[in-house]
Amino acid sequence: MNEKPTHIDLFSGIGGFSLAAEEAGWQTTAFCENDPYCQKILKQHWPGVPIVENIHEFDGKRHAGVSLCTGGFPCQSFSYAGERRGCADDRYLWPEMFRVIKESRPRFVVAENVVGIISVALDTVLSDLESEGYSTGTVVLPACAVNAQHRRDRVWILADSQCERQEGDGPRCE
Repeated sequence: MNEKPTHIDLFSGIGGFSLAAEEAGWQTTAFCENDPYCQKILKQHWPGVPIVENIHEFDGKRHAGVSLCTGGFPCQSFSYAGERRGCADDRYLWPEMFRVIKESRPRFVVAENVVGIISVALDTVLSDLESEGYSTGTVVLPACAVNAQHRRDRVWILADSQCERQEGDGPRCE
């Protein structure tokens, strides 16, 4: 029997990460989303997949060994449109996503955020992931790179628990 790789989707919104994961052959096993409208959309498209409303209550241990953890953790504490208070902002929820990652130990992590994170918290995010044995990388992609009519840069944070850094050669993955 060939089981699909599994996926937990944090800060799910209306399920963009899950749509991509599904297209790639992955099965979403849990959502974490607090917005009632978004929850309604998730329930419509993924009936039976549990939705945890509060990230503080998401038990990553229940998903130990998941293949992929994704999340667009809130950007307000990094956004140029706000005060950019970083970890001093009560909406700074990277530590909660990181807690879930440590508890669930996914093979892969994919996160998305605004470019303002680069100067405020990206080093912390990458250091946190690397402290748990992940090899990390980032890329900035504008929406226009996928034919949108606007720029809207986004930082994509990628992590793999089975890559090793090779001096001078970049990461080597199994």
